[in-house]
Amino acid sequence: MDFKYVISQFLGIQAVIIEDIKLFRRDLRVVVVARQNRKHCYCNKCGLQFDQVKEWVLKKIKAPALGVFQDVVIKLYQMRGFCSECEQTSVAELSWIHPRFTSYTCGFVEWTGRMMEETTCEAVGRLTGTSSKELWAMDQWRMGHLLQFMELPTKLDLTNLCADEVHFLTRRHRKRRYMTDKRWQPEFVTNLVCPSAGKVLFNAIGRTEEALDNCLLKLTPEQRREVQFACVDLHDAFISSFSKNCPNAQICVDRFHLVQKINGAFDQVRREEFKTARRTKDHFAEEMLRPHRRFVLVSREKNLSKSEVHLLDRLRTLNTNIHTGMLLVEQFHAALDTKNLKTFRRQLIDWYQLVRQSKLLPFLKLAKTIRSYRAEIEAFISSRLTTAVAEGINNKIKVLKRMGYGYTNPKSFMLKILQRCGYLNHYSICTDQLFFKV
Repeated sequence: MDFKYVISQFLGIQAVIIEDIKLFRRDLRVVVVARQNRKHCYCNKCGLQFDQVKEWVLKKIKAPALGVFQDVVIKLYQMRGFCSECEQTSVAELSWIHPRFTSYTCGFVEWTGRMMEETTCEAVGRLTGTSSKELWAMDQWRMGHLLQFMELPTKLDLTNLCADEVHFLTRRHRKRRYMTDKRWQPEFVTNLVCPSAGKVLFNAIGRTEEALDNCLLKLTPEQRREVQFACVDLHDAFISSFSKNCPNAQICVDRFHLVQKINGAFDQVRREEFKTARRTKDHFAEEMLRPHRRFVLVSREKNLSKSEVHLLDRLRTLNTNIHTGMLLVEQFHAALDTKNLKTFRRQLIDWYQLVRQSKLLPFLKLAKTIRSYRAEIEAFISSRLTTAVAEGINNKIKVLKRMGYGYTNPKSFMLKILQRCGYLNHYSICTDQLFFKV
């Protein structure tokens, strides 16, 4: 087998003749001297072969690593010829030279692009000895190029969907009209997530109904009719968007956000009782109701030690409001644990009666909120669908944002989310041809 032919295949270069290969073991560098094949030199306009050679133009092109040799440079003699049909002189093009980044081969751009799917441009730049700014531009071009080929898998299960937002950045208002206007404005990115696949399908800037509409409308009408359950947090804009775009979907709210609401109501009761205990100098109650113990008060008994259970029992006997609040929290958890809709409705009615009898203002306000989301909570009881997968993806996105030391370009941030947590990568889109030609 011809050794030079094998090297040309390893580097992803065609239509050239390798004249020399120089190896530098001290700094693991390779210099490949190549000349464009005269038989494959064509005019850019008419496509005919050049009649005569005007000159050979020397170009230095960076190629992907060749085994242990990380720095590979191709010294290419590219032909500049004359075409009698067009009556002009031009340089014969080569398909393996990247059309956008002409100092690199297509194989180098794809090789580094696959690495940047997993890590930062700065890290890839250190590994390949390339400028991180140029790698960032390559990554942006590659994501935009792959976006036109991104499709959802044909066998993707879309019966359950969920939507959640992730923080993008907080901008400072430079021109405030009034003193009472907010100084800082947080911005979010809305992600449409498929829980069965654990992937972000689409995303859009904002946390509004329009943002989720933009995500859902990228699905086909058949795919939107396929959705049976859609899970969101207590955000009316997302609920309205799913109701409008997915006609067969039942909207359910996430259990974590419901529990967060009831824990917030109990925390308001705890703060009032803490102030009362400090005013009356009740040292035991004051110590038990301190802010760092608020999670112990709402934890289930199976998650507590015996000493903590003993102290809570003593607190229950001394403080009626805290005892009532803990009972309301426990009963609401028990209602959410039920899988039978009739049982849940019966337990919820009992919980409403206890709230009215307790006369605790935070729980009375919470009861109105629960009543307004009654249909969505019942849909959760039937489906047991939560936004746990979406929250886990949000953690990945936060790690991604920390690795990049923050993002200021919303388009770049959204494409990175689809690349790292969605289908905008070489695992879902076949990019093997990009090693040789764009």
